[in-house]
Amino acid sequence: DVMHRRLKPMQKRFDYHIFMLKVDLDQLPKVTFLGHNRFNLFSLQDHDHIDLGHPGGIKANLFAWLTEQKIDFPSDARVELVTLPRVLGYCFNPVSFFYLSKPDGTPLFAVAEVVNTYREMKLYLVDHQKPDAWQKTVPKEFYVSPFSDVRDSFDFNLGLPGENLAVKINNLSEGEVSLVSGIQGHARPLAASRLLWFAFKYPLLSLKIIVMIHWQALKLWIRKVPYFAK
Repeated sequence: DVMHRRLKPMQKRFDYHIFMLKVDLDQLPKVTFLGHNRFNLFSLQDHDHIDLGHPGGIKANLFAWLTEQKIDFPSDARVELVTLPRVLGYCFNPVSFFYLSKPDGTPLFAVAEVVNTYREMKLYLVDHQKPDAWQKTVPKEFYVSPFSDVRDSFDFNLGLPGENLAVKINNLSEGEVSLVSGIQGHARPLAASRLLWFAFKYPLLSLKIIVMIHWQALKLWIRKVPYFAK
């Protein structure tokens, strides 16, 4: 369940349903209807995520980014990715989450990967530990929406992906919450039969998301919510 609730300068809320994948980047699943770097009903493509040109896929490029940011982590860290898949080759993925842990399962920190409708990407380290979650407030410094200022901040609260997932990402304007967004879900086994069922339950998932984003933006524009040009 995905929820967006705008508080300022006007109140507006919408909800919709999706499914996301959780995968271990060292053990990508081999399941019918799910491809890796190849076309399928659903697929994961390395270049849809952090890509600094390093060979070795998503994990190698994520580690390269962490090294560039001078963030300490063990070389044998485990990385779980929570993300939307491509659907029939098409993808728009507003946000994905990397959860890093030691090989024994001890959580290390999380990284949020935010993508705007121009397909530009920015990563945010989320490393303040709370019970069963990672939290951090960071300057946005990234054009995400024409209805939020790049000078705003993100307040991330990323629950650990176990049997349940609870994520909150609030937009702060001048220190006050102006937009609340959240994702809540329950884990289900990754199997070919479930992917086939989800193809009918959530048809054209990625296309639905991009259409809804623009539809909600149009309604805000009609109601003359302040607009920030790129």
